[in-house]
Amino acid sequence: MWKILAVIAAVLLGGAGYFGLENKKLTRQKMDELSKEKDTLVARQGDLAAAKEEIASLNQSIMALQDETEKLNTEKIDFDNKVVQVASELRLLDTQIQTAEAKLERSRDLIKNFPDIEAIRRQMAEIRTEIEETEIVKVKKEGEVASYEVDTVKYEKIANELAALSKDQDAGVIRGEFQSTIAKAYNKWGFVVVNAGNDQGVVHHAQLDVYRRGQFLCKLLVTQLEANQSVADIVPGSLQPGQSVLPGDIVVKAVKTATPALPAQGPAPTPANAPASAPNAAPAGEPAPAAAPDPFGGGAAPDPFGGGGAAPDPFGGGGGGMEPDPFGGGGAPDPFGN
Repeated sequence: MWKILAVIAAVLLGGAGYFGLENKKLTRQKMDELSKEKDTLVARQGDLAAAKEEIASLNQSIMALQDETEKLNTEKIDFDNKVVQVASELRLLDTQIQTAEAKLERSRDLIKNFPDIEAIRRQMAEIRTEIEETEIVKVKKEGEVASYEVDTVKYEKIANELAALSKDQDAGVIRGEFQSTIAKAYNKWGFVVVNAGNDQGVVHHAQLDVYRRGQFLCKLLVTQLEANQSVADIVPGSLQPGQSVLPGDIVVKAVKTATPALPAQGPAPTPANAPASAPNAAPAGEPAPAAAPDPFGGGAAPDPFGGGGAAPDPFGGGGGGMEPDPFGGGGAPDPFGN
């Protein structure tokens, strides 16, 4: 009997040792995951501080534009006052010319009554000289008035353009035609890198649409800018579950509508300015089921690449097919490639 008890005790001790080792492994794994989460939190806090600094810089730029607009308006008022002053001087010159012409006419009448013709001629020559000098001054003043008018129109155009540019930047509006492609996609963290930046007319807070093979995919909101690249968040709710953004997808500026779209029934309609398909796009997949309306008014589109399944844990909690952490956790690359 004691041998059986000894065997049972040995088995229990072995099981306890095994489960103890497993608990140690799980504890170490949980501590590693907690450390990664802390690193990610620190990186995101740094990004938040950088975003706040960038917003402060934009506010300073807007204030500078407003100051410049006020300065131009003040200069316009000064030019208007000068135009009024010159117009008054021209009226005075016209009066002087009329007075001189009247003197000349009286002098011609005096020729008939006085024998000193030479004196009268000299007087007439002086009056003609006075008239010519007055005409020269009048022409000069007219040229100054024309110059002031041209400058006034020019500064009005500059002021209007600055005001329009400031308004577009505040509203996140991209001027003119715009089309680009996705350079990198970080679907798990909800943002992408676009192959366009300041040099291509992209502005902060610009709203963009993503298409694949002419089908609407999702909406983007630009959050960071460089000269030839920009980082944009995927607008929550605009990308259907199971879909994902891929490099090479077409990006255009968003088409705003007056009212939100109804839930999509099958493939999304293609708008008038929908871009051509991406060069490396795959054949379209099955139609997606009805989805919630897009907050910006765009319809939902099915995932033509057939992507399915939820994204892996962004804090490193296991799972296959993980994308690199763009915030620096675990040696991830910079989204701009620096």
